Amino acid sequence: MKKILVIDDHPMIVEGYMTALQQYLPKEMEVTYNRAFSFSEARTIIDNESKVNDFFDYALVDFSLPIESNSTWANGGDIVMYLKKVMPECKSIIITGHTEVVTIYDIVKNINPVGLVTKGEITPFCLAEIIKEITESGKFRSKVVKQCIGEIVEKEILYDDYNRAILVLLSKGHKLQDLDQHLPLSLPTIKKRIAKMKQIFEVSDTAALVQMAIKDGFV
Repeated sequence: MKKILVIDDHPMIVEGYMTALQQYLPKEMEVTYNRAFSFSEARTIIDNESKVNDFFDYALVDFSLPIESNSTWANGGDIVMYLKKVMPECKSIIITGHTEVVTIYDIVKNINPVGLVTKGEITPFCLAEIIKEITESGKFRSKVVKQCIGEIVEKEILYDDYNRAILVLLSKGHKLQDLDQHLPLSLPTIKKRIAKMKQIFEVSDTAALVQMAIKDGFV
């Protein structure tokens, strides 16, 4: 008997995922499902099952869940990291509406879920195929995810966490002279990093750098 935890703040999406899996997973695979619609519900379910050593085999986790005042979790990645701690054998699959290169790369690098797919790629049939591929090969990265990783490889300077953070802050309207208040870097160091990124992106000013990064999907 396999156990699957489905986490999304939209009940109809949760039911849709479960219906798709019930339809397309191998008939011989017996599955039980648990649903969670928030961080607090997910935490409660995970903790309760963990206490009795009744672990999940798979977890489908929406990346963008509403923030809760009583939770320190900020996104579905925090749920995955918690599952890795308390249920290390659980294979977590993040489903995200984000397609920005930097966000996808951050999920892969800092969370590294067993599976990662964008919502635009989800079909009823593909969920079962994702679980099948993970079972056979141990990992799944969707086509869009692979493209994002490939693009950031081409811009190797963005492997650096601080460089990506600088671009994100600039894209959100933060002033260059204020960036040292948000990062553990001096302003001269930040300016040197921006100069290097301008060179890589082949632009002459900071505004153009941000526009190019947005255009290319890095932020």
